[in-house]
Amino acid sequence: MSDTVKVAMAVESNAHAIADHACKELLTKHADISARFGTDAQEVWTDHLQQRLLELAAALTAGDPAMFTARLAWSRSAMQARGLSAKDLDTSLGVLRDAVAAKLTESSNSPALAYIDQAMGSLHQGLPGKLAPVLDAGIATDRLALQYVQTIVAGNVLPGIALVVDAVEQGTSIHDAYLRVLLPAQKEVGRLWHLNELSVSEEHLVSYTTQRVMAILASKAQRKPDNGFTAIAGAVAGNVHDIGIRAIAYLLEIEGWRTIYLGSDIPQVELPNIIETFQADILLLSVALTSQLPATSRTISHIHEHCQHPAKIMVGGNGLAEGKELWKEIGADAYAPDADSAIALARELTTNN
Repeated sequence: MSDTVKVAMAVESNAHAIADHACKELLTKHADISARFGTDAQEVWTDHLQQRLLELAAALTAGDPAMFTARLAWSRSAMQARGLSAKDLDTSLGVLRDAVAAKLTESSNSPALAYIDQAMGSLHQGLPGKLAPVLDAGIATDRLALQYVQTIVAGNVLPGIALVVDAVEQGTSIHDAYLRVLLPAQKEVGRLWHLNELSVSEEHLVSYTTQRVMAILASKAQRKPDNGFTAIAGAVAGNVHDIGIRAIAYLLEIEGWRTIYLGSDIPQVELPNIIETFQADILLLSVALTSQLPATSRTISHIHEHCQHPAKIMVGGNGLAEGKELWKEIGADAYAPDADSAIALARELTTNN
């Protein structure tokens, strides 16, 4: 176990205590922040600081300080989009740094402080530009995705569902409906939420509608003959964003796989028994945020230690997108950057097993 991984474990295990300490210091020493956030200040800032610590732990696990910087830049731009002062983030980082120094031993806090210092220095060099639109109205499937999002956000859920279902009935493949319409639509929703152009409620409305559409299309699909393979799929502990892995599970099922879909936030202790019970050939795990990397690493280690059945473990999701070799460092057998790759790689891993 590397030194930075040991530090990551110390940061993660003490995250709540450090965040609580930092929040009290922040609100005591900076009355202007306390006043702006009112009665919600303690809860908002404790949660915020704890999330930053989990992201710090993930970067330490990966041995990549730039990963922590990238997550801070994302958070800073999201705060600005909501009319909040980016200076508040800078101030909170300084207080968080002091709390890390106070709460961790010197052997643990030194690498952690170096990551924080590098991130603070990088942020002062400038903010990232505004996120570019995901969809291009000149592309037919992107245009459908835009219409779908606009229709759902306007409250017209059934007409929105009909847009995609009708497109499939008129010749669009279910594969394209999932991967070229519904998943890009969700990325655009995420972009709009980040820019504060959609509310949480509107994001939830589109997401839950997308789950309905995927189920409707799966029920209409003509499944290929059983290929004899079993895939287990779901999102790692802490990950509640499961639309991408849900789409992959449906598509594998249509391809002839027996698919055991477990949903979001799967406890690591459940997986060895599930793999053995269903004699799975492959386990697909979705990692949405870098802060979920330590939990993913522990999950994979737990499977290796407690599962006798030799299932391959594939990981994917935005949480792994910032480092090409992260999947190796957390012990996975393979990494798929997108749904198309996941389906092809699942086939390759099981065929060559």
